[in-house]
Amino acid sequence: MAQKRKRNKKWISWLLLLLLLIGAAVVVFLVWDNYFRDKKEDVQQAEQVEKTEKVEKVEESMEGEKDEAEKAVEQKKVEQYEGGDPNKAEELSGAVTYAGVVDDKLMIRINIDQYLNDGECGLTLKRGGATIYNSIARITGNASTATCEGFDVPVENLGGGGLEIIINLNANGKTGVIRGEVSL
Repeated sequence: MAQKRKRNKKWISWLLLLLLLIGAAVVVFLVWDNYFRDKKEDVQQAEQVEKTEKVEKVEESMEGEKDEAEKAVEQKKVEQYEGGDPNKAEELSGAVTYAGVVDDKLMIRINIDQYLNDGECGLTLKRGGATIYNSIARITGNASTATCEGFDVPVENLGGGGLEIIINLNANGKTGVIRGEVSL
């Protein structure tokens, strides 16, 4: 009779024990890292709060010094814009903010420097001194300026080439002219 060979299976138990130890070490590392990472963030946040408190204290003390300096020295009034108030001007003024072709229409947009809530914009398109197109739009007010409602002119009526844009403004007993150019 042949004898059966007996195998030693102790190495399987050692392998399982080793895997369990490695798994436990990984879990301990992750917990340890997470615990100290939270502590570091808390410390950094506390340092930032302390820094901002110091900066605020310095700014408050500087503001107090500024107030005293402003009282001691009279400052000239600073004007926000150069030139006069455009609303007090005798003529209306502005600019062509957009002139281009979109979907077979020449779109012309105008911004008026003065605040107006009513009036008319008269569009005239000229080529070589000859009038090609005329139209009128209403003036609408914005926060501190005004604008024409806009002009959308079919391109088929204009042909190709350069055009001179003339916008005649009329509102509140004042008039003005805005000029521009566009190429089709």
